[in-house]
This record gives sequence, C-alpha cells and structure tokens, in this order.
Amino acid sequence: MSGTIHAARRRGSWLRQLRRRMDNAMFTRARYSQPMMPVMCLLGGLFMPLYWFIWTYLLPQPYENLWLHLAGCAVLLPLAAQHWWPRACKPWLPLYWYVAITFVLPFFFGYLTLRNGGTIGWMAAHLFSIFITMMLFDLASFALIFSLGTGLAALAFQLGPHEAWPLHAMLQYAPVLALTLVLGPLASLSQKFGDQAKVKALIGASNNIAHELRTPLGSVQLAGRAIGRYLPHLLESHRLAQQAGLPVAALRSPHLQALQRGVGVIEHEVNHANTVIDMLLMAARPMGKLHMEPLHARACVEQALARYPYASRAERERVHLVPGPQDFVVKGSEPLLTHVLFNLLRNALFHTGRAGKGEIRVSLDNDAGGHCIRLRDTGPGIPPDVLPRIFNRFYSYSEGDSDTGLGIGLAFSQNAVERMGGRISCRSRWGEYTEFFVTFPSATLPNVPSGQGLPA
Repeated sequence: MSGTIHAARRRGSWLRQLRRRMDNAMFTRARYSQPMMPVMCLLGGLFMPLYWFIWTYLLPQPYENLWLHLAGCAVLLPLAAQHWWPRACKPWLPLYWYVAITFVLPFFFGYLTLRNGGTIGWMAAHLFSIFITMMLFDLASFALIFSLGTGLAALAFQLGPHEAWPLHAMLQYAPVLALTLVLGPLASLSQKFGDQAKVKALIGASNNIAHELRTPLGSVQLAGRAIGRYLPHLLESHRLAQQAGLPVAALRSPHLQALQRGVGVIEHEVNHANTVIDMLLMAARPMGKLHMEPLHARACVEQALARYPYASRAERERVHLVPGPQDFVVKGSEPLLTHVLFNLLRNALFHTGRAGKGEIRVSLDNDAGGHCIRLRDTGPGIPPDVLPRIFNRFYSYSEGDSDTGLGIGLAFSQNAVERMGGRISCRSRWGEYTEFFVTFPSATLPNVPSGQGLPA
C-alpha cells in the first residue's frame, strides 16, 4: 500500500515539474516577445481585414472568408492592449499568446492555403507565417505550435466543405517547406548556443570581477583592523599630551566617537560586500557535488540571522525569530541552506524597506506534512500576476522603475532546496503579506531539542 502511495506521489511530482517547466517556457517566450507584442499584434489585427479586401477585390483568390479574418483580428487586438489587462487576467497572458499565435499563424495560413488549392500567393504567405513563428519562439515551442496549428488546419479542411486535396501543388511545395523547417530551427539552435556562450562568458567575467574586488576589500579590512587596534593608544597619547600642555590639535568628543564608529563601519561594510559577492557567485555558478550532512534546522536559522550583514540597526530590529521548542534535523548542505535563508531575508528586507512598513518573522514547523522553515513579512506583498514567476531565472519585479536585481536569487534558492530533497514555495496577498516555505520531508533522524541562539 505504501509503495503504491509513494509511486503516486512520484508521478504527481513529475507531472507538477512537467507542468511547471511548460508554464515557465511559455512565460519566458512570451516575456521575450512582450516588447514587440503590442505593435505587432495591433498591425496584425488591422492587416487581417485589409488583406481580405486585397485578396477579394484587388488580387482575387479562389477562396476568402471575411469571418475568419475578423476572428484573427479579434484574437490579436487583446494582445495589443495587454498593458490594460486586469491583474487577475495577466497570469493567463502567456497561454493566450500561445493560443493566439497558433490560431493566427499556422492554423489560419495553413487552412487558407489548402482552401485556395495551394496558389503561389498563399504558399508564400504560409512560408512567411512559418518564419514569423520561428522568430517568436524557441525550437520546442515552434514544433508544438506549428504541429498543432497545421494539424487543426488539415482537420478543419477535411471536415468542412472543400474541394479535392491540392496534391500536385503540395508536392511542389514540399521541398521548399522541408528546407524551411530544417534550416529555420538550425538558426534557432545556433542562437541558443550563442546565448549559452554569453552566459558562460558573463560567469567568467563575474568570477574575475569578484577576485579583483576581494583584494582591495581584504586590504581595507586589514587597514580597519589596524586602526581599531592602535586607535585607543593614539587617543590615550593625545589625552596625555593635552594634560602635559603640549601643542596638539583639539579633538572634541563627537569627533572621537565618529572615529570609533568608523572602525566598526569599515568592518561591517567589508563583511557585507563579501557576503553579497559570495551570494552572487554561488547563485551564478552551476552546483557541483554537494556534501550532505545532518543539520539542526534551528541552529542553521539562528546562525544565518546572526551572520546576515544588516545594513542598519533598524533592519535588524525588523527581523524576529519565533521562540519555541520546534526543531528538526534535515540532511543537506549548510552553506547552501544558509545562502537560501540569506536570499529570502534579503528580499524581505528590500521590499519591506521600500514599502516603509512591515516586520519579518522566521519560524519552524514540524507536522505530518514534513519539516518547514517559514519566513513571513508583512510588507507590500506580491501581485497575483507576478507570484507564479518569482522562481524563474533572470526574472525580477518591482513596482515602479526601481531596479530589484538580476533575478537569480530565488531561482538559485529553488534549485538548492530541491537538490537537498526539499521544496520551496510562496504565497502572498498583495498589499498585506508574503510568506515563503522551505519544506523538507520527514526524516528518519529523531528531533533534537531546541538550541540556544538568537533571541526573538
């Protein structure tokens, strides 16, 4: 019985991953096309009835259908007005984009090419539609859209009123179509390989930049420590010289306090810069083989909250660890789990800071569903059209024009948690809260008593 349940869970997990990958692929291609989408769809929608007029009266074709052209126009115009879609509808934009292009390009042009008996004009238009589809989508998406649209066009031609299949025209068209279908995807693949090479070059450049930054940061840190070590002796010597009546410059108490604070600021800023460099490099590099070991969850959380380089005392005071006996043991990598917590904490601090409100509470839960580290902030929340995309690599979001970063932190966190056998999820209510869950399956290791650590 338990084996059947585990098999069903594995199949469910595989289906969820497949659906997520398809959804992310659709979103990625729709996002890349979004800058040109409004203008392209507006022109396409306007040209649909215009070309019906041309093919009907100026260059008459054997078959034309005004309602089909108007349907294509009606499908495209909502994409031209995507900026005015309600937020509740925007998560459906990628799917609608795929459906609209499938109808307007392979189905529309394929069906009318068949109904017109493969005339030269419609064959050229059909090739044009193929090239446009290749430009808009990657190889897998193009294969899906072209196959589905062409199949539906052939089915509609067969089931509806039609003449005989234009076999002679199709035989003449087949070599050109085959060459187009072979060479077009090759161009798409070459572009993909070029993009991968660019990503590798960027990773190499980031490694070099990080190395060049660490050297002066190390020098600044050593200089700050030297100042901190000898500054008390210098101040004491200055005080004794003043008491002896020697001609020395007067130092007021605020100046002395500023010098002492400056030593701490240097140390804090250097640690903060090194932490950010570590986080960016770990998120950018591919993960190698992990050293997995039993980890006490509460100790990891306490250590991460204590080590995080807060920008100010006010930031530190916004973070609270919920007290309680909950604790558990997970098998994972301590550096990875620490950086996952760093990423979640950094995002929460950034958005609560921009909103000027909210606090952050970190808690541990242990129930039949597994072990969970929960991070909840009462900041601005995440809009519903953005929430499904936050774990996409290179996707970042912010209200307004401010820059939120590279969009690799949450994608790295998801990959890291899954490599440790867990999963990460998020729920949010826009304007109220955001809550992240880092969940691990129930382990066979016994629970451990709560450790001593950071006060809530």
